[in-house]
Amino acid sequence: MRAFVAFFVLAALCCAAGAASQQYDGRTLYAMHCASCHGMALEGGSQAPPLLHVDAGMVDFMLRTGRMPAMVPWEQEYHHRPQFTEPQIAAIDDYVMSRSTGERSLPDVTLPPAGYGLRKGRLVFEENCEQCHGAGGHGDGAVGYHNVAPSIMDDSPREIAEAVREGPDVMPKFGRKIIDDESLANLVAYVGYLQHAQYNPGGMQLANLGPVAEGFMAWTFGMGILVLLIRRIGETE
Repeated sequence: MRAFVAFFVLAALCCAAGAASQQYDGRTLYAMHCASCHGMALEGGSQAPPLLHVDAGMVDFMLRTGRMPAMVPWEQEYHHRPQFTEPQIAAIDDYVMSRSTGERSLPDVTLPPAGYGLRKGRLVFEENCEQCHGAGGHGDGAVGYHNVAPSIMDDSPREIAEAVREGPDVMPKFGRKIIDDESLANLVAYVGYLQHAQYNPGGMQLANLGPVAEGFMAWTFGMGILVLLIRRIGETE
């Protein structure tokens, strides 16, 4: 009886170990979740682009931000909960890069000490990011092809750095000649400030949406007061 129980426990452990190894096997995960669109040989197709020359930063960004696997092919995806765990993301990254000729290293996300680099990061943000993502980083700016610039309020430092270097969707790809590593670190620090600090971009603070939204609210409130005033004058006459 003891031998039977021992055999049963050993078999269960072997099955669990096999399932765990399969869970984090990049090739298996890719075949199950990616190959139907990108092809078994990373050749791409009518549903998705090829991955034969993709960078590790792009693969990691798309998986980490939940943009892939995509719900609808060729439609803009937005940041949401990733469908894979950290070990699974790393496994898929490794498998794709074992067959891709792209850059294998991930962008450096070393941040400056707390409080440093914010002024320089703000200048980088104003010159390269604010036109689409907005002064407060809330996005929604039209960028063509029926796409809009997404909010960056939920992006981690790693995801911001990967987006800058890789240029997902229609976003430009900023190489080191445009934004060097030090400027990138300052930019990431400034975006972190936008995400967490209590600040006021202008006028009455409305969830840090910026002066345009605040101006619209002021205009609406002012018009309401004006209409009430006109009605009151009409009633008194």
